[in-house]
Amino acid sequence: MICGHYHCLKIETQPAKSKKALLFLFGGGYIIEPDTGDLKAASDIGKRSGRDVWFPYYPLCIDNSVKYAFEMVYEVYKEMLLEYAPNNIAILGFSSGGALAIGICLHNNVQPKPLPMPGLIIASSPGSVPLSDEEKQKMAMLDEKDLCVPASFMETIREIMEHGENIPEYMISGVRGNFSNFPLTHFYYGSDEVLYAEAEYFANAYDTYQAKCVIHVGEGMFHCYPMLPYFPEGKAAYKEIIKILK
Repeated sequence: MICGHYHCLKIETQPAKSKKALLFLFGGGYIIEPDTGDLKAASDIGKRSGRDVWFPYYPLCIDNSVKYAFEMVYEVYKEMLLEYAPNNIAILGFSSGGALAIGICLHNNVQPKPLPMPGLIIASSPGSVPLSDEEKQKMAMLDEKDLCVPASFMETIREIMEHGENIPEYMISGVRGNFSNFPLTHFYYGSDEVLYAEAEYFANAYDTYQAKCVIHVGEGMFHCYPMLPYFPEGKAAYKEIIKILK
């Protein structure tokens, strides 16, 4: 039980407790709950990469602002540090979960006493609200190609995430956070998704703070394509993520 009433599933994927762990953050735009597919993927990735899996059921933005999700996942990460060395913890997130994977490390950087950073972040199609006209225009240019997430949703979601509260910019637009001391981060984008417009802004932010990131682009691919391994490109990216986690 996290923060008094939120649940986090812990999965030991190996015959004995592993020295390495994976914090798996499901997607769904902060409005859709995880399904059995998310759990199967988390368990499979953990098993094949040799890591225990922590799967937090973070609060959605149906009744609360996004800050509750940040606070809950941050508490989960604190708990993980009691059992694993920070370098042995990896964070993997998809869509809104990808935003959280980056976001809790940004959240860490604004704390009076920051925690040790994890060893690795992998973010697939991390959500980010466009706050500048330039970002909005670049998303609009990709809108016709994106079959999953309309550009208009990325502006609409801001109101849902804020719930009338004053929310720090980094919680709704990760490219505007403090990336000091960030671990190596692997980004996965499809070239035909509106969120690909944010890739260059993340790259610039990492460069500004002298942090390292690698951006993988699936040509002609869509939102969170590594989660659909029945496509050849998705299968290859899924296997690559497991290899990175090993």
